[in-house]
Amino acid sequence: AVVSTQSTGEQEVKELRETAQTEESRYHFLMHSKQLLELEQQKVEEELAVYKNPDPAARKQSLREQYNRKILEQDNLGKALRAKQKTVREQHVPNVAQMAMWRDLTTLLTCKTNTLSRLQQKEVETGGENILIL
Repeated sequence: AVVSTQSTGEQEVKELRETAQTEESRYHFLMHSKQLLELEQQKVEEELAVYKNPDPAARKQSLREQYNRKILEQDNLGKALRAKQKTVREQHVPNVAQMAMWRDLTTLLTCKTNTLSRLQQKEVETGGENILIL
């Protein structure tokens, strides 16, 4: 009976320690969460103080103004990129045609070079006859 009572007491102590450890862990978690919320509250209050400040130089430091400035910069960048994209689209067809003409020109010049080489070779073989080259 004494052993049974002792093991029951040990089991109860073990359960209470586990409960205490769980509650202590929960306490630390809640305290950390509270600290984070207090920091966030402090940031909000600082932002409101800057926003309510009548000095325009101080207002430029507010997060709202910084984000609005960044949004405006990105909008302007987007407009510039859209304009550039429009220019590229407009010039694409003429540029493709120009590339085709350039390719044709290089082909033509290659043919002329090959023809000239063959004619010079024939001239050497035939003994230097006068040949008109176009």
